[in-house]
This record gives sequence, C-alpha cells and structure tokens, in this order.
Amino acid sequence: MNFIPLESIIVHPNRQRREHPINAHQELVTSISETAVGLQNPLVVRPDGDKYILLSGERRLRAIKDIYALGGRILYAGNPVPPGQVPVTLTTELSELEAEEAELEENIRRQDLTWAERAEATSRLMALREKQSALRGDPRPTVREIAQEVRNSGDGINQENTRRELIVTKYLSDPDVRAAKSLDEAFKVVKKKEQAKKHLELANTLGAGITLASHQCYNEDATTWMAAQPAEQFDVILSDPPYGMGADEFGDSGGHAAGSHGYVDSYEYWQALMEKCIPHLYRLAKPQAHCYLFCDIDRFHELKALMAKAGWRVFRTPLIWHKPTGSRTPWVNQSPQRRYELILFAIKGDRPVSVLRGDVLEHTPDANLGHSAQKPISLYQDLLERSVLPGDRILDPFCGTGPIFPAATSVKCLATGVEMDSTSYGISLSRLKGL
Repeated sequence: MNFIPLESIIVHPNRQRREHPINAHQELVTSISETAVGLQNPLVVRPDGDKYILLSGERRLRAIKDIYALGGRILYAGNPVPPGQVPVTLTTELSELEAEEAELEENIRRQDLTWAERAEATSRLMALREKQSALRGDPRPTVREIAQEVRNSGDGINQENTRRELIVTKYLSDPDVRAAKSLDEAFKVVKKKEQAKKHLELANTLGAGITLASHQCYNEDATTWMAAQPAEQFDVILSDPPYGMGADEFGDSGGHAAGSHGYVDSYEYWQALMEKCIPHLYRLAKPQAHCYLFCDIDRFHELKALMAKAGWRVFRTPLIWHKPTGSRTPWVNQSPQRRYELILFAIKGDRPVSVLRGDVLEHTPDANLGHSAQKPISLYQDLLERSVLPGDRILDPFCGTGPIFPAATSVKCLATGVEMDSTSYGISLSRLKGL
C-alpha cells in the first residue's frame, strides 16, 4: 500500500463535486474515524511530478481532511495510517479496466465539459460497466443505473438525458451533430438524419418509380367495397367525399366541368354515407395512421364528432386549401366566388408527421378532366408529403378522377382508389395508364 502526504494531492477545481450533503459527509467522517476498520478503499491518484492528481475518492479525501484538522487519526483496513498521510492506489498499479474507471471518475465529475464531452464520458462509462458485468457474469447495466451514477438520479429527465447521450455519441463524427449547441439540439439533428436515411433506404428498395401495376382502382360503391376488405391495411387515408351541401343543385362549376355533380349531395345522403364509411376508415387504417378528409364548413364539426366516435384523434381546426383562381359561385350572380375549402386531419395511434407544414395550403386547380369537384395533384402531393414514407399504402375511397395516383407515385407510395361513378373511374384509369 502506498502512503503519500495529504498536501501532495491535487483536486482540479473543474472536477469537484457540486453537491456535498452534510449528513452524508458526517456519516463518512464517523465511519473512517470511529470504526475498527476505518477507511476501506484507498484514493486513486495519478503521479504528476512531485504531486498526485486525484482521480477517485473526493468524498473520502474531504472526510480525511476534516479528521486531521480536528486532530484525529485514521485507520486503513484496521491498521494505523501515518499522521498526515493518505493511503492511495497509483494508476500504474491498476488493471486496464480499473485505470479506465479511475479516469472516467475524474472526467465525469468535471464541471467544464461540453455537452459532447459529457456524452462521450457517459458512453465510455456504459461500455466500461458492460465489460465489468460480462466478466462477473452479471446482467448488462441499464440506462437508469448509468444515469444514477452520472447524475445521482436515474429518474425522469436524468434518465432521458443519459439515454440521449448514449444515442448521440454514436454520431459525433458527423460534423452537423458535433456542431450542435446542446444535447437537445444534437438529438434533434440525429433524429432528422435517421429519418432521412430511412426514407432513402425505402426509396432505394422500391426502385426508380411506381407504375400502373403498383396501384389499384375499383369501380364500386365505397361502403360495399370497404366492408369486404381485411382490416389495418393503409398508412394514410386521403379522400374527397361528398360534402352534403347541395352542390348538385348549384347549377354552376365555374364553367370548367363537363356536367353537373353526378351524385346526390344532400345533407341526408352525406350523413348516412359518413355514418357507414367512417367506421370502415378506422378499421382499414393501420394502428398508426393519418387521415385527411375534405369537407364543407357546415359539416366540419359533425364530421369531427363522427371521426372521434370511431376512434380517430381529430385535429381541432381544419386545414385550409386556398385556391387563388377559384371561380365557383354557389349563388349565381349573387355571391362571392368560393376560393377555399376545408380538410379534416385525424390520427390513429400516435403516428408522427413526416414534415411540419402550415395549415393553409395554396394550390391552383388543375385543368378539369370532367369532374366538378376535382382536386389538384399538387394539393394531394402536399398532404401526402406530410404523412407518408416511401412504400406506404394509401386509400382514397372516393377517388373521382384519380389525382391520388400521380400524387402517390410522386412520393413512391402505393395507392388504392375506389370510385362509384363510371365516367370518373374511366378518367382515373386514363391517369394510371399515363404514369
């Protein structure tokens, strides 16, 4: 055993403990000075000229200083320690793992570490504890145990920050991660890069493009078709069902459509249709899914209630599609032109969005192909980009002229459309053939 003068030990200011509970300190003083064993574990120091740098045992050192200051003496493993001396272990006497542990003890307690240095120290400590556990045949250490050791608490934010440090350390060679100003910012960078990597891998797996054979289109009644399908198939549902606002009686569609609405659009028809369809939408959606439904302003809250009843978590306010060139006039020669429409957004499970965007979407209508309520491809693409990953499956049970198909193709997803009107269905098939 080595004994060195107390005054030869240096404790770097930047590694001193911030907290020193007085009760715990007094208990340690009593244990060292009044028990038959005395000090059980020596301090760990690194030689530095004629001085010694403390690596491990700061609490013990403080207790020894107080004992000597009061004129007391100490024992080490039951044997007297020379006055003014301290029992130590030199780093040169330690095994590889013991030396690494001592070094980490010094670094982890420093106060001037950057977030990246602290994360690296935490990761090294986890690796060390895993090696030690393997040698003993013990279970691997948990994040909670490492958090307790590093932060004196394994609960709540302490455990979460330790978990983030262990994750982020794997990416510190990335200059964008390393340049982050905080652990929280670095973690967000890592998440974004991992998501981008996942998207790229999925896109590469799917190949260069989605074709006609990738999509499906059915000329059937939506409620009948959905009732016959197996559950939990679709990642995103995006559709433009009837609005229930009497659009079939407007007598005007801005002069773009070849004919009037080819379906009944009364409130009663809409209500019965939604009551049948919405439970099917929820059943056909995967456990983690998004849903976008176009709707009229007078029907939004009723639609929201029906969706919530089925199990969807509905966003409180609608998304707004602004169409700057919109020319529909519900009251011919008597009303303003309608230049916006509403979109209900809902979530099943807790599926995150793929990208954050605003709730006002400005898209100019496409050249009309013969459907009075036709939506632009760019609008569908905008909505899908908020929710999908390449390879996801999309359902549009009221697909009309089929803008869902080119939009799904653009984001490398697989679309299934259902359309009852034969003319609109034919237009959808024409779109598919053109992909």
